[in-house]
Amino acid sequence: LPGALPIFSQVAGDDNIDNPPHYQDILTETAEPQRQKTSIEMPDLESCGQVFKGNATCKLVSALVVVAVGVTIACVVDSYHKINEGNVGIYYRHGALQDRVTDPGVHFLQPFIEDYVEVMVRPDTFTMEDVITVTKDGVENRFKEITAITRIRKDKIVEMTRKYGPEFKRVLVFDRIVEELRIFCANHTIDEVYKTKFLAIVEKVKERVKTSIQRLGDGGIEILNLVIPKPVIPADIAENYKQVKVQWTKQLVAEQEKLTKEKLKETQ
Repeated sequence: LPGALPIFSQVAGDDNIDNPPHYQDILTETAEPQRQKTSIEMPDLESCGQVFKGNATCKLVSALVVVAVGVTIACVVDSYHKINEGNVGIYYRHGALQDRVTDPGVHFLQPFIEDYVEVMVRPDTFTMEDVITVTKDGVENRFKEITAITRIRKDKIVEMTRKYGPEFKRVLVFDRIVEELRIFCANHTIDEVYKTKFLAIVEKVKERVKTSIQRLGDGGIEILNLVIPKPVIPADIAENYKQVKVQWTKQLVAEQEKLTKEKLKETQ
């Protein structure tokens, strides 16, 4: 035992004997590459934020471009319109009639602000509804299929539309025809309306309607033709006229027979 201690001291102090491995240094050397590898693989948060911000900006710009293109297409579609041959176009802005009148063809208006309406200016044939009138002697009769051919003057459209609305032709022409026809019948008997003065009805009504159009619409509508058929009268009166016609026919036949007999006597 007394000699053991120097031996241990000698071994411990001998420089040629290998020292035990330093495990702490080994762990440090092993962990260093792993730490470097970890630092390389982690993403840069600032770079990610910039990429995200760039993507958001691109999406916003793309959305604005799409909206702009959509609005442009909608404006073009809403403003584009076509006026057909034989018509003209009149325009309303926020409901107010404008002085603008366009000819047939392609035109553009202010989108979402203006509207347009086509108005026919070439000759137009219109068949009216039945008109009931009463004659001077209190007989009711009915005029069917009254037909009028009219033409609108282009330079008077805006003025007439502003005064009487889009249905100015009904106000200035058709209502006036009904009015004048009723006035004529009220001043004449059924015999005059149905028989003796029937041919005068058309010219009388036509002239008075033209006068009304000139007075109310500054001559903006021309009446090219007016057809008024013979009225439908009550059945009993129509039967009387039929009997009168039969009697008149018989009288003509009797007179003709009388003349024939007289001629025969003269020749004998």
